[in-house]
Amino acid sequence: MRLLMVSLFSLFFSLVLVVTGNAYLLTLIGVQLGQTGTEPTLVGLIMVCYSVGFVAGAFFAPKLLLRVGHIRSFAALAALAAMASITYPLIDTLWFWGVLRALGGFAVAALFVAIESWLSAVASNDNRARLFALYQIATYSAAAGGQLILEPGLAAGPNVAYSLGALLLMAAVIPLSISRLHSPPLEDSASMSLKRLWNITSLGLLTALAAGILISGFYALVPLYATLTGVATDEIGNLMSIAVISAMVLAWPIGWLCDRVERSRVLLIIALVAGIAALLAALGSEWDYALRVLFLAIIMAIIASIYSIAVAITNDLVDPKDRIAASSTLMLSYGLGSIIGPAAGAWLMQALAPSALFFGYGALLLLLGGYTLYRRGQQAPVPVEEQEHFVVAVPESQVASEFDPRTEDIDDVPLEELIRDPEPPVEMESDDAEKT
Repeated sequence: MRLLMVSLFSLFFSLVLVVTGNAYLLTLIGVQLGQTGTEPTLVGLIMVCYSVGFVAGAFFAPKLLLRVGHIRSFAALAALAAMASITYPLIDTLWFWGVLRALGGFAVAALFVAIESWLSAVASNDNRARLFALYQIATYSAAAGGQLILEPGLAAGPNVAYSLGALLLMAAVIPLSISRLHSPPLEDSASMSLKRLWNITSLGLLTALAAGILISGFYALVPLYATLTGVATDEIGNLMSIAVISAMVLAWPIGWLCDRVERSRVLLIIALVAGIAALLAALGSEWDYALRVLFLAIIMAIIASIYSIAVAITNDLVDPKDRIAASSTLMLSYGLGSIIGPAAGAWLMQALAPSALFFGYGALLLLLGGYTLYRRGQQAPVPVEEQEHFVVAVPESQVASEFDPRTEDIDDVPLEELIRDPEPPVEMESDDAEKT
């Protein structure tokens, strides 16, 4: 147990630092670009570069980890993400910022894969559910905390602001570098074609796509939207933090409903509620700050759960042995959506008005609700008593499905095999011994 606690402390400490630094940089870049008057479409393209890099990093990171090991890969990737962060204020060229965003997205995705593969190795059938819950809490709390350092970072000037993000990312190397963890085993992940998954559950696949569009657009463009509509810098950080916390708070009630009501019915209801909230947010861009925060928190809390429902709907229909492969395909669909979201949202903001972002959200959510209703008529929902247990899923994840509590048939790796034995001290010969 002591080995487990020490190992988990290092892993979660590094996870919190990576998520905090990344969340802080996402909001910082959006706010600063808005303050400099950059066109929304250009901001969207820069943010799309992050999504492209993140998707590439999630899929190519396992090959890098197998080639050079987890510790070396983690250190190199954290250094790459930190170097990108420091470079932003040094080169004031938008296309180059896009390159930096892609590099940062690639590095952060690979860092997530490294941390999660360790967590997957440490997980056992006895602790998998608790470990997954701790992962969720740590991720959401760190993302919310990263928003709170936005205002002091910007107040100190761009050089300090981006250096702060770099420090957080580099600090993540320390806990894992001084731990006694071996590199965990990695295997080639199973895959399932988009066409095959579409034939099994088109609703699950399209829901994952919609989740990618909505969540990536929120993180990438809401700071810009807030800046363009006159929200103060310190209030933007609070707004984003409240939105992330609301997602964590509402995750349990939605999960509770999904275990007691047909998943497609829950998806239909929350899509309609979020769609109405998005339309009200679009109409209320000049309303009181507290009311605007309320609508944005409702939107974020609901759209953050949509991917989890997509995974649950899919797991109810696929064969248990295909769940990890299906999760990988769902993540691909989410990744495609995360590329579409910032670009489409930014185009709406520039072509019409900043508030048009949420008109787009409302339209997409209502379309998702309409398709859900259509599929309920075409295919009978899985009865509640036959549904798998609902688990909150993290879309920005490639291997977290392996320590998902629903995959308890995975062979456990003894923890002792992941812990390095302390190296014996090197004995130095005395001067007298050398002379003789």
